[in-house]
Amino acid sequence: MASCSPNGQELNSKLKLKVMKYLKSLAATLLIIPTLMFTSCDDDNSIELDGTGTARLEATDAAVDAENITGVFLSVDEAQFMANGQIQNSIMFESPKEFNLMDYQNGETYILGETELEAGAYDEIRLILTSSNEAYVKYLNGSTEEVVVPNGSTSGYAITGDFEVMANSMNELVLDVDLRKALVKKGSGEFNLRPTARLITKSTAGMIQGAVDEDNMDDADKVVVYAYLEGTFEDSEMDEPTDGNSRFENSVNSAVADASGNFTLAFMPEGDYELIVASYKRDQLLGGELKFESATQVEVSIDGETTSVIEVQAKIVTNLLINLFQ
Repeated sequence: MASCSPNGQELNSKLKLKVMKYLKSLAATLLIIPTLMFTSCDDDNSIELDGTGTARLEATDAAVDAENITGVFLSVDEAQFMANGQIQNSIMFESPKEFNLMDYQNGETYILGETELEAGAYDEIRLILTSSNEAYVKYLNGSTEEVVVPNGSTSGYAITGDFEVMANSMNELVLDVDLRKALVKKGSGEFNLRPTARLITKSTAGMIQGAVDEDNMDDADKVVVYAYLEGTFEDSEMDEPTDGNSRFENSVNSAVADASGNFTLAFMPEGDYELIVASYKRDQLLGGELKFESATQVEVSIDGETTSVIEVQAKIVTNLLINLFQ
C-alpha cells in the first residue's frame, strides 16, 4: 500500500478583492490571503487501475437549520460500495455504528471504516441502517424523535457520485450528508432524511476558510455563507421553500459563521464558485425562531476587473476575510 507523504506547494500571488454589488441589504468585502496546501493519503504518482486498493469511508455534515436540535444520529450496520447497481464489497460492523452527524462539521469527519476494493470506477455508496433504530434527532430538552429514512434498513441511505479506486493506494472518500438540506420536516410533521448527500474524493477537493468581521454581525443572529457553482444561483433560491425542500436548495455547500465570525466550506470539488452571504434574525413572535432576512451575492474586483467567481483547487485552502456592513 502506498504511504502518505506531504507534497506541498505555495501560490505566490495575493488577490485583493472588493465587493461591488448589493443583492439585498448587506454588502461584503473579501480579501483572499495566501493559500495553503493540504495533502490526502490517496495522492501518489504510482497509482494504477489494475489490482486492489483500500477505500476509507468518512462522514461529515454542515449545520442543521433547526436551532433546538442538538443531535442527528444515524445507526449503521453496513456500508456498501456500488458499481452499475451491483454491490462490489461492504464494510460490515460487528455492532451498529451510531454517531451524531452534528459532531462532525467544519472539515471534521467520523471514520466509518476501510475495505479492499477492486481498482476501477464506482458510482454509489449505501449506508444500511439498523432496522430497530435507523435515525433520530435529539432536542435541547433531551427528548428524541424518529427520522424517516425510506428503505434505510433494506436498500439503504444512498449517496450517489462517481469515484475511482486506485490500486495499491489509500482512497479516502467523504460522505457529506449536509443536514441543512437532507433533514426536512414534512407537512405531516415527521422528519425525513432526503438523499441529497454528496460523495467526495478527498484528493480532488479543496477548502474555503474564512471569517466574517464579528463587529459587523451585531444586526444578525445568524450568518450563513453559501457556495454555488458559477452561474447556478438565482434570486428564487431566497424564496420560502416548498414542503420538503430547503432555502438555497441548489448550493453545493454551506457554513454557519460562529460567534467569532469564522466559517469553513470543507470538501469542495474543484471548480469556480460564487458566494452568497445570508443573515437571519430571531422572530420573538414565533418563539425565537430564526427567520431569513437578506442575502448578498459577493461580487469582487481583481486587477480592475469585476467578477463574482472564486476558484477552488484540489488540496488548496483558500482563506477569505468577509466584512459585512449595512
